[in-house]
Amino acid sequence: MKKVVLLMGALALGACAQTEAVTSLAPEYLQLSPDEQNIWATLDSAQRQRAILFITNGATLVSSLGSQ
Repeated sequence: MKKVVLLMGALALGACAQTEAVTSLAPEYLQLSPDEQNIWATLDSAQRQRAILFITNGATLVSSLGSQ
């Protein structure tokens, strides 16, 4: 019984660790700073598309967020 509990705990921790490790990286051509990469990982798809438009036009990732 203890082995089953340990195995289930290890699987649960492994799932959490994998979720943390899998981040959506910004395209390399955007050349984001490490802080901007952290922000990028929290954006949804629509926000990322808006950010790409802003950045490719010379603005910053933060400016693409506006007053959100």
